[in-house]
Amino acid sequence: MRKPLILALAILISPAAHAEKLVVEAFYDENTRLLNTRLAERVAFVSVYDLSAPERLERQLSKGLPSDPKAARSIANERFKEGGNKLKFAFRDAYEGQMKAMSYKIEKVPAVVFNGGQAIIYGVADVNKAIAIYRKRGGR
Repeated sequence: MRKPLILALAILISPAAHAEKLVVEAFYDENTRLLNTRLAERVAFVSVYDLSAPERLERQLSKGLPSDPKAARSIANERFKEGGNKLKFAFRDAYEGQMKAMSYKIEKVPAVVFNGGQAIIYGVADVNKAIAIYRKRGGR
């Protein structure tokens, strides 16, 4: 009887314990690098997304394909079979940032999004500095 009660309390207490911590999602590309993401993790839950990852993955997979479409398709299919789940996960991870960026209507990078779209700061590659700007503007 005590186990369900303890589990229920843990579930109820867990979100409250993290309620004060910011949720930060930072977007960049191959021409922009983020700074101080590890430092920012001290005060926020930080996720970073490379918006150039899908293009890079596609370039990698199409490298060395012949110009003949039929032959290229055959080789590409073989590469997908060999890659299996690892390749599926690589595509999922690569496109996750793209999907999030579209949902937030990200206009340019770097972009730092706070608490699921509550605010977006553009042009600041230093995530820790973006957090300071967000807080200075009244964000929590």
